[in-house]
Amino acid sequence: MQTRSPTTMEIGDMIEINRGQYKHWALYIGHGKVIQLVTPDGPSRVSFCSFSSSSGSVSCKGTITIETLQDVAAGNTYKINNYLDDEYKPRRTDVIMGDVDKMRGSTIKYDLLGQNCEHFVTFLRYGKSKSKQADDFLNNVLAGTAGVLGVLAAVVASTAAAASTLRK
Repeated sequence: MQTRSPTTMEIGDMIEINRGQYKHWALYIGHGKVIQLVTPDGPSRVSFCSFSSSSGSVSCKGTITIETLQDVAAGNTYKINNYLDDEYKPRRTDVIMGDVDKMRGSTIKYDLLGQNCEHFVTFLRYGKSKSKQADDFLNNVLAGTAGVLGVLAAVVASTAAAASTLRK
């Protein structure tokens, strides 16, 4: 993992912004600016999501914006976190900036677990969409589900054993 002080940011650095319960991600593009994928907060968020009654799914959209890092951080702490550098080779700066120019101001599909702000910046940096935050969440849900199923299986087994003992 590449770690540098925020004063030595380079184009293509992934910026992890601590928002308490979660981390927001942006990509440094030079001159104190970052590109990010955002969804609106509050009541306006509803207009960016639609519900399909036939499939029961919710589809949301995010907007790609370019703002100053200071405005995006909004007083929260942040750091450079190019955590996938050991796994993937960062793309060339000109390739990243070409995508930045194409994507600027676009509205794209947003999905918290499949296409969030972290997926967006890892795609820009490496050409691969990854989100450790989403993966960790899904693993915790699966581990929790496995734990609950294990407890239920144990209860069923002990109930069956008790019933078997009573029948004898």
